[in-house]
Formats: sequence, C-alpha cells, structure tokens
Amino acid sequence: MKIAFIGGRDIRTLGGIENYVFNLATHLVQLGHEPIVYCESNRNATEEVNGFKVVYHKSFGGRFLCKIFLSFKSTLHALCKEDGVDLFHYNAWPPSLWSWIPRLFGRKALFEGHGLEWKRTKYSPFQQKIMHFMERLTAAMHKNILVVSDEQREYFAAHYSRKCVTIPTAVDMPNASAADSDVLSRYELTPGRYFLYLGRLVQDKNPDYLIKAFRQMSSDDYKLVIAGSNDQLPKYVEYLHSLADGDSRIVFTGAVYGADKATLLKHCLAFCIPSTIEGLAITLLEAMSYGRLCIASNIDANREGLGDNGIWVRPENVEDLSEKMEYVASNYQSLKTLEESNRNRVAQHFTWDIVAQRYVDYITSI
Repeated sequence: MKIAFIGGRDIRTLGGIENYVFNLATHLVQLGHEPIVYCESNRNATEEVNGFKVVYHKSFGGRFLCKIFLSFKSTLHALCKEDGVDLFHYNAWPPSLWSWIPRLFGRKALFEGHGLEWKRTKYSPFQQKIMHFMERLTAAMHKNILVVSDEQREYFAAHYSRKCVTIPTAVDMPNASAADSDVLSRYELTPGRYFLYLGRLVQDKNPDYLIKAFRQMSSDDYKLVIAGSNDQLPKYVEYLHSLADGDSRIVFTGAVYGADKATLLKHCLAFCIPSTIEGLAITLLEAMSYGRLCIASNIDANREGLGDNGIWVRPENVEDLSEKMEYVASNYQSLKTLEESNRNRVAQHFTWDIVAQRYVDYITSI
C-alpha cells in the first residue's frame, strides 16, 4: 500500500510522533509498502530516507494554525501530486481535521492518537477546553481510530463509546556489540553511577521534581543526567537550570541522539520517568531494551510498558521520588533481576518487527 503520514515536526528531530512515524515507515518499506511522510520543518524540501519519501513543509506563525494549514497542504499534495495514495494516516487532531477530503475521493483515512492532549499542562485552561472539544469532535468524525496505549483505548470506549485499536510504540533491540561514544568522558560520568532522564523538557514529564528529589539524596556518589531540550519553552528550561544551580552532580547534556543516546542508556544506574502524563513513552521502552532499572511514576501508561517491573513513585511527589532513588542506589544487587525482565518484555511485545506487522494487519482489514 501507498501510505501518506501527515502530522508531526521535522522527522530528523525525532520527538515522540516523529520517532514513531520514522521507525514505522522504515519497517513498512521492509514489508514492501510505500510510505510518504509529511512533516513540519524550517524549510520546504523533499528527500528519501531509509527507502521512503519525506516531504518537508516550512512552518509559520502559531503552533495550532500552522499544523492545520500544513495538514491541508499535505493532504492536497498527497491527493494531487502523488499517484495512487491508498491510505491517509493523520497523527493527532489538528492535522486530522482534513481527513474528510481523501474520504470524498474514496480513499481510506485513519486518525492516530498519541495521548490525551487536553491533559497536558503546557496548555492554558482555555486551550485545554479547546483540546477537549477537539477530542470529542475527533471521536465523532473518524471511522478508523488508532491509539498507542490501552489507557487511551479504554478512555475512548468509556467516554465516547468508540471502538479503537491499540498499536503501541516500539523500539528496535539494541546492538550489544555497538561501540560506545565518548559522552561519558565528556561529562565526567562513571558507568552505573548516574540516574538518567531522557526526553523533552516539559512540565508533564516532571524533570523539575526529579532534580529536587535528587538534591535531597544523602549520597554524593551519584550524578543526575538531564538529557533533553525544548526550544519552544526556554523559560522552563532556564527554571530547570536554576533548580540545579551550584550542584555539579547535575549534568545537562541537551538533546542526545545516536551513539551518545545509546551510551547514556547502556550505562545508567536507572532510567527515571516521573511523568504525570504519558502515551506510551518510546524512551521508556528504549531504557527497558537496554535492561535498565526504571523508576517510573505510577500511571497507567508506564504500567502498560513495564508490567510488574517498575520501581513505582507517586507523580509529583518529591519525597517519594527521592526515597526510591536512594532505594535503588542502596539495593541495586537485589534489583538486578528486573533488568533482564525489562529486556525480555520489550523483545516479546514492543519491537518494531512486531508492531509494524500489527499495523499492516490493521490497515489491510479496514
């Protein structure tokens, strides 16, 4: 099938949606399909990546209007410039507002939700109301709905009586023989002696609570690595740096990719995901695939990923988070069995080979 993926930022930035689409498209090519990925960028361009076409449309103005306009542009491009697109796959609600257009021409379309967006604290109360309304509209206007977690599937069933299908996020199992980068030496990190946060620096993921919790630890033998960035919220990033001011044990690396990212995951003592809200975080699955202990907020999405293998904390609770970090540091040997359990869980349920085939089975059934 020829599949147009619409919605998401520049695919080379590899945020949550971008990571999902990039890897799914890569594996669809291997299964004989023809993906075209449309994305918001700082330029207008077309290129081939991993055997699929990427069409970049230059962004402008406000976040919501830009996504809506570029989705309209991408929809028309896929209809008029690309021969024989079979399926239009829209990621998140702003792009999906135009899904009725390909349906008018007898083409298949689906919407994929990557989380309950109206819950995110980056939006004002007024924006959250708009997002909640758009969620209701999305549930009403789409025949084919995918979600990335069972939590979202159960939510749509309970609130809108809509049957959705879960196609989770996934990862490729790491190459055990891959060489490390020099990132540990660059930041003066010792293997097994640092906690790792990896993700966008946004309030929903609570890196501020993590920094506060780490600073309450009694041991000075460990470091905390904050690996991530957020150019759209510089004031929040500045706030995080202010929380760590004067503490040389807290290391900010900015966004990391490739060998640097793999090396940090491979050698951390524990991966920390203290989020209030998640879909099904790819970074969590990545940490699990490396056999890392995971200190995770006790929310449905994290439980869906970790099963019974998490070291659970209450969201937005500094004391609980600090106690669990101390617990991991003091009891690592007794917790090591969780490492292999995490690795096996990903291999059995959350690899791209498994998920891409589930996606193909679904789109051929609609």
